[in-house]
Amino acid sequence: MLKKSLFFILFLSIFFLGILGITSADTGGYTVGPCPPEEELDKLGNAVDMSGADVTYSFWEFPLSFKIAYIIGYLAAFVSLFKLVPIIIGQVRSLSKNVIQKRIINYVLMKPGCTPSEISRNLKISLGSIRYQIRTLKSEEELTFKKEGKFTRVFQKSNVFTNNDKTIISHLKGSTRKQILLNILENPEITNQEISEKLNLDKSTTHWHIKKLREDEIISSEVEGKFTKYIVNPDVESELLKWLKI
Repeated sequence: MLKKSLFFILFLSIFFLGILGITSADTGGYTVGPCPPEEELDKLGNAVDMSGADVTYSFWEFPLSFKIAYIIGYLAAFVSLFKLVPIIIGQVRSLSKNVIQKRIINYVLMKPGCTPSEISRNLKISLGSIRYQIRTLKSEEELTFKKEGKFTRVFQKSNVFTNNDKTIISHLKGSTRKQILLNILENPEITNQEISEKLNLDKSTTHWHIKKLREDEIISSEVEGKFTKYIVNPDVESELLKWLKI
């Protein structure tokens, strides 16, 4: 569409230049046309008057054909510009969309497991726009999602992240849960009560976080008397340590 419009403008320009390039006077025996090259002027000598204009004419004093061609040329340019405006606007919107998408992808690369709200807040882009863009990027297989309760975690679509990685990162995004995991790593076989005392948490809050970690097999437990003791699942410990360092 853009090429057709540009070709249309070029065609009209050539057409009207052909009309306006040489204008012959109805009377008077002279011809008005483009100035010939310097070498031709030298050959003509005094036959060509180069002293300047003898008189200045207003637009309305020119021949009717000239005025019509002039007006049609302006109209053609206006119509062509009118046709180009939607195309230009579309190109600007597309460029803006690509810039936003690149910013989102770069943010997700730096902050794997981030939420749409977090992206919106830190990039200062409306949440509605972020949600639309990440859905588009998911359909284009640039990003992938992981649901964690009421949160949607966003990751790069690649082989970098295993399912365990995504699960661990999602848990580490919560500061309380991260502190609980650190305490279990540093104090294997720690109890619910000991965690609550160390982190100044209600036992019910500690229990809820531990339940989520057990459901995803990040930690395991064993009962000893009336106490339940917790350890990090050996199968995920190396991955947990890797993401704790980042």
